[in-house]
Amino acid sequence: MLHFAGKTDVGSRGGENEDSIGWDEARKLWFVADGMGGHVNGRMASETASKSLLESAPDKTTEEQIVGAHEAIIAAADEDQSLSGMGSTIVVAKLADDLAEISWVGDSRAYLWRKRGLSQISRDHSFHELLRAQNILTEEQIRADPRGNLVTQTLGLGDPMPSITEVSLRYGDWILLCSDGLNGELEDSQIAAILASSDDVQAAVDELIDAAITNGGRDNTSVIIIEYKDAKGLGHLWRAMDARWWPFVVGPVLAILFALILWAVK
Repeated sequence: MLHFAGKTDVGSRGGENEDSIGWDEARKLWFVADGMGGHVNGRMASETASKSLLESAPDKTTEEQIVGAHEAIIAAADEDQSLSGMGSTIVVAKLADDLAEISWVGDSRAYLWRKRGLSQISRDHSFHELLRAQNILTEEQIRADPRGNLVTQTLGLGDPMPSITEVSLRYGDWILLCSDGLNGELEDSQIAAILASSDDVQAAVDELIDAAITNGGRDNTSVIIIEYKDAKGLGHLWRAMDARWWPFVVGPVLAILFALILWAVK
């Protein structure tokens, strides 16, 4: 069983919303796209990527679908020269059984929220991440670099190569997809605090976007949260259980077994 919620907001900047979000429940596919190239071009780029993903053949891999979205943006720009130079980031989550395949191009992100802890799944295709890989600057120096918002891979421009990773899911996990309008305004600790305060994915999505706008809202902000609750046997529930509760479960079970043994001996 899956619960999910998604929302996109133009923020305080006004104009067109260059973000697009979408999903196909039958294929267990969700995505966030962040367009670039000016208000109209950015909107067109993200909408083209969205349309391409939703209309792609189900038997194609996620990588093939993302490459298809890249080619669709290029084709649209070729048909209308006023759209030249438009591009879009993308982050996609595709679920199969207890695995989440996360694929992305650019700096739209995927996070995992598990047992009240937040971890980033994706790694931005950005100048900041290139600096981190060199391991010669402090985090403060990296954040201060004015080139940090430069994206190194984009759909519709160049020859992007999607990054792909898989995450094993546990009962109660949340997968969060977002455009950089969220993490650009909120630190991960602030995102985690909001998630910790809500047990409902729709409320969490609304609160995250409201917080991003309150903190400045200088970019369009999009958020999707997918809650995984497929439980196949007790193993899933056991792995999802916080370790501090184990004594309260194991203790009584052992006591009952011990009592049965004593009874059998008598």
